[in-house]
Amino acid sequence: MIVIRALGPVDLSVDGTAAPAKLLWKKNLALLIYLARSPKRIRTREHLIGLLWGDKPEEKARHSLNEAVHVLRLCAGDDGLESDPAQVGIAPGTVELDTDTLETLAAAGDYAPAAALIHGEFLEGFSVRGASEFDNWLAAERQHWCRRSVDVLVRRAEQLLAAGKVAAAHDTVQRARKLDWRPETALRTALRTLALAGDRAGALALFEEFVSRLSRELGAEPDGETYALAERVRLERTWRLPRAVREAERRSGSRRAPLVGRAVELERLTDAWTACRAKRRATVILIEGDAGAGKTRLAEELVARTRLDGAVVAAVRAVAADQADAWSGVFGIARGGLLEAPGVAGAPPTRSRSCAARRRSARSAAPSPKCCRPWRTSSRWWWSWMTHSGSTGSPCARSAQSSATWRARPWRSSSR
Repeated sequence: MIVIRALGPVDLSVDGTAAPAKLLWKKNLALLIYLARSPKRIRTREHLIGLLWGDKPEEKARHSLNEAVHVLRLCAGDDGLESDPAQVGIAPGTVELDTDTLETLAAAGDYAPAAALIHGEFLEGFSVRGASEFDNWLAAERQHWCRRSVDVLVRRAEQLLAAGKVAAAHDTVQRARKLDWRPETALRTALRTLALAGDRAGALALFEEFVSRLSRELGAEPDGETYALAERVRLERTWRLPRAVREAERRSGSRRAPLVGRAVELERLTDAWTACRAKRRATVILIEGDAGAGKTRLAEELVARTRLDGAVVAAVRAVAADQADAWSGVFGIARGGLLEAPGVAGAPPTRSRSCAARRRSARSAAPSPKCCRPWRTSSRWWWSWMTHSGSTGSPCARSAQSSATWRARPWRSSSR
């Protein structure tokens, strides 16, 4: 078995040992990798001669190809290389290429080992003198694998973010941006990692640097999604904080404390939020635990992510009369439509009327739980939030189902 690592500086091994020196000769190595990347791993002799020996007379070019095939056969074995007067090919199971492994892992959503395969651009630093056709192929391959590598690294970074591993996510997305600074998917993930780490000034500086470079080198501007994320990061710096607090935070350079030991829980919460956005349906989540277990910190981490996704978050706190109850608060999160929470200022009139018409029947079908009765205003806010979270009418019915869930399972702790 010949194992080739091509995502970075090329590295080969044959049956677990170092590759023979002859196999590492540039044209022999180029022939092996090109065949391994070819459809069905087979090419005609005429094509291979034009690819690697086009600068030689035909007789010398054919002799050079035969010599290269001989070297490959010595390393791959008699059964590993298939050749005849017209074609040269590699038998199945003879060569293991890391690019193939990466595609298999990525297709399965297993981005951690896929990202570990990426050590640089495809065949980094490799070239073949006097083989312009091969160099053209190599340039196209590098572009392709650069895009794939960036995509895999960004997806891995998003997985790490969902698990609360912000520092690891930042390191991973930085690897992607070293391969190619232009993809805005990587930039947006980098902005999110910095913002979630509390370094919003760094995130905004990165965005401004990107805008300047994009204009200078490509004469282009970021797309709307990138601009929107940068604006959310900018607003998050001052969201509902008194001026004195903002100034103290700026002077201290404070950062959000890292979330420790809650990777699984945060990932489940993030998945619930993602599903809620994709399916446009309401979801109720209970976070239960002993006092001091970090329930509020976990909820804050989810809230930070939803705000960067463009959500509006409203908090309902317990009033003095409720202090004896086991619950401590509610967060409502809505995507789009709600301008200021609580309130209904951002509701289109048609949606407000539609929801109002259904409010009484929905409440009678699923009354509010016991803990909700003391805070009628909060209950009204909840219905207002549901007005904006989906299509006209349907959100009310969904909130009724959620209330029925509350009735079946009493509210015992914080959902903050």
